[in-house]
Amino acid sequence: MLKLANLDDEELNTISKEIADAFFDYPYQKGDKGLVKYISRREDMFTYIRAIITAAYKSGLLYTTSEKREGYLFIAGEGIGSIGLIQGLKMISAEKKALGGWKNMKCFISDCFSDGGSIETRMKKSKQKFIRIEVLVVRKEFQKQGFMRKMMEYVYELADQKKVSVILDTDDEDKSLRYQHLGMKLDRVRNCSQDFHMYDLIRPAIE
Repeated sequence: MLKLANLDDEELNTISKEIADAFFDYPYQKGDKGLVKYISRREDMFTYIRAIITAAYKSGLLYTTSEKREGYLFIAGEGIGSIGLIQGLKMISAEKKALGGWKNMKCFISDCFSDGGSIETRMKKSKQKFIRIEVLVVRKEFQKQGFMRKMMEYVYELADQKKVSVILDTDDEDKSLRYQHLGMKLDRVRNCSQDFHMYDLIRPAIE
């Protein structure tokens, strides 16, 4: 895995578009609309994802599989780091624009953390340490070639070194099943709003 560095704006735009298109074009299962429920235009999805990817990159948290950039990984948490304050504020501002204003953003955040709270919230409340997978995407032309497994194993190795759990949440049952196939365990399914569920997953720390 390579930590991305020395990217210009054009490269960040390209990476963000690849990830945004992956989210926007994802074939959600019946009864789940995922992120597209809240961001229904492709250009808004790009704005939303670019905000996240830019903040991750400038905070030193964005990785790729190789020089070919088959996939992208954004992780944070124990021994990894977190998004810096300034980058976080810029990210929130861009996300607000993508979601259509503060009111819509508040609704989105409320839904994401509803039905018992996110797994991250619950882990923090119980004072458990973890590495969180924020974004994991394999580019379309490189899917089903083992790159998702490569990224997951990289995170597991980091977590095992630090003896912490790995956590993530996702917005689709099929995505959840793929993560379970690669070693994650389903913690719970949260019914966040109509046509929007969150699947909380964990790989417990190895003692």
